[in-house]
Amino acid sequence: MSSSKGWRNIFTLPISYDVNMIPTGTLLIPSNLQLLESTGIHPEGYNTRFAVVDEAVNDIYGEKIHQYFVAQNIELTTIIIPGGEPDKRSVAVDKILDAMCAYKLRRREPFLAIGGGVVLDIAGMAACLYRRGVPFVRVPTTLLAIVDASVGVKNGVDYCCQVTDETYKNRVGSFYAPSSCLLDTSFIATQDKRNISNGFGEILKLALVRSVDLFELLETHGSALVESRFADSPSVPDGVQQRIIDVSIQIMLEELGPNLWEQTLERCVDYGHTFSKLLEMVPGVDIMHGEAVNIDGFFCCLLSYLRGFITMDTVNRVFQCMQALQMPTTSSHFTSKLAWQSCKDAVEHRHGAQRIPLLTEIGDSVCVSDVTSDELDRALELLETFKHVMSGE
Repeated sequence: MSSSKGWRNIFTLPISYDVNMIPTGTLLIPSNLQLLESTGIHPEGYNTRFAVVDEAVNDIYGEKIHQYFVAQNIELTTIIIPGGEPDKRSVAVDKILDAMCAYKLRRREPFLAIGGGVVLDIAGMAACLYRRGVPFVRVPTTLLAIVDASVGVKNGVDYCCQVTDETYKNRVGSFYAPSSCLLDTSFIATQDKRNISNGFGEILKLALVRSVDLFELLETHGSALVESRFADSPSVPDGVQQRIIDVSIQIMLEELGPNLWEQTLERCVDYGHTFSKLLEMVPGVDIMHGEAVNIDGFFCCLLSYLRGFITMDTVNRVFQCMQALQMPTTSSHFTSKLAWQSCKDAVEHRHGAQRIPLLTEIGDSVCVSDVTSDELDRALELLETFKHVMSGE
């Protein structure tokens, strides 16, 4: 017997967080109080703080981070987390939660997450779970994290399923905004060339689907920026690096802001994220996230060409830009089976339709949902005709 009595609850969840550019190289200078102030206002005498720090960052900046807080008469408790894709598991979240319990983190006390995208994702997941949500501050330290992980509200870890015996990328996660993001691009200088190129994978994706101007900046200056590891160089005009970061972040915010919870599943920022997810999860593969995104992105260029959306001149222009950025454009693991399985996974993830973004020109795209296995095989055959830069596999 049904009842007509019931309630519908409709609430508007306020989301507000600042993404702040810090004057380059000043974040860890004790006279700059922005890092300290980001950790909140506390009662007089409360002189402890908590931070999750990327293992690689700790090796280089660990002492400097601690000395910053020593200068503020603050005792900093840190938990060190490895930042590789194999480390992006629930056990890492548990490690942070254990450390929070031991520290006795207060419910409204912001903690710091300092590192690359993997560590920021893990820390964000822990923030969402602890006491059903505590504030956290993102401090990205890689080019990729600065233009990608720092901007949105998604957090998550890869999931190892005991039933299927497979690992699924970002299968467990949350939409949970940081209290703020602090961006100091001086951290990029400690990255090697491969990591710089890896960061360009997400930047070029944004250029291809949204901005001719950004693409032309990469086309003109990308090679020199990889060689200089994104540092100042006589061959790169002043302000180019900052312009690339500013435009990338602005595009991300414009795309994510109106669709923060992904109610709309046709998203141009999913370009490069249809085939890359499974490619990254191949057991033993040595491929970074931005590299996988780029391989996916070039393959989608070929799908666009085969559909008549773009010309071969455009394909070659994109390919040459990718080569200049020293990014891989194929992988020995990118097989027909993986490509078709990726399409089936996309149907599941994007609620019943492939919704694969394809280029219609540089700076614009359209989502399609009717890619066939034969079409994938033709694109793979065309892929073999190019002289590729391979990933580090």
